Amino acid sequence: MERNKQILIFFSIVIIIVLVYSMGNLLAQSSSDNGNNNTTSVTKVLIYNGDGVMDSSVDGIEDCLNDSNNQNISPNNKFQYSTTGIINSNTLSGYDVLIMPGGEFSYYIDSDDIDSQAIKQFVQGGKGYIGICAGAYIASDYINGYYSGWGLAPEVTTYTENYEGLLQISSTDFGNKIINSSLMNIHMENGPAMSTNDSQIVMANFADNNTGYQNYAAIIGDTYGSGRVILSGPHPELSPENPQLLTNMVLWVTKKI
Repeated sequence: MERNKQILIFFSIVIIIVLVYSMGNLLAQSSSDNGNNNTTSVTKVLIYNGDGVMDSSVDGIEDCLNDSNNQNISPNNKFQYSTTGIINSNTLSGYDVLIMPGGEFSYYIDSDDIDSQAIKQFVQGGKGYIGICAGAYIASDYINGYYSGWGLAPEVTTYTENYEGLLQISSTDFGNKIINSSLMNIHMENGPAMSTNDSQIVMANFADNNTGYQNYAAIIGDTYGSGRVILSGPHPELSPENPQLLTNMVLWVTKKI
């Protein structure tokens, strides 16, 4: 009887050890699964830095992306970026977003170093495009009084204006995806005012008449093929820099918000 009792105790201990071990594995697997949900997503950004570009715009974009990474502005999202003076299918390969900064749109449209068809194929295939100032002009359907644009936003006409300095923009309901306040002060550097027949793609309007284009679109978000496009007349990357807004722009065109 005593021996049977010892055997029973032994097997009970073995069963307890097996159960504890199994439970530990389940907890470890659960922890691993939760960790996978928090995996950092890396977005690769290509910034044009060739003829006609405004150096301060490129520097500001880099500053905003660095701030976003260092300040953890978007948890679980990090940004890797490079600059290029040549844009074609080869230089675009491997990137998620192309940013065309401020500068001279006439240089952009005439440059032999910019392959607009490669850009259109890039976005059409599901990638993102952000055009700021000159980058917005050139990606519109038409620059009023000047040229046809690339047509990445086929319902948008851009208008030139001559205002430099701070102004206010007002967010639309659609714009709340990227703009965290109803009114925002932002820098303007002769960027475009925009009009469109599709009011659903307007993210922000000019709230004051400093540009002469009050209530015209200041920021537009559109689709082109399977990709997304943002055109911004104002400069989120110039003083006062707005890393949150630029971060949200990148996340929106990459379909992460």
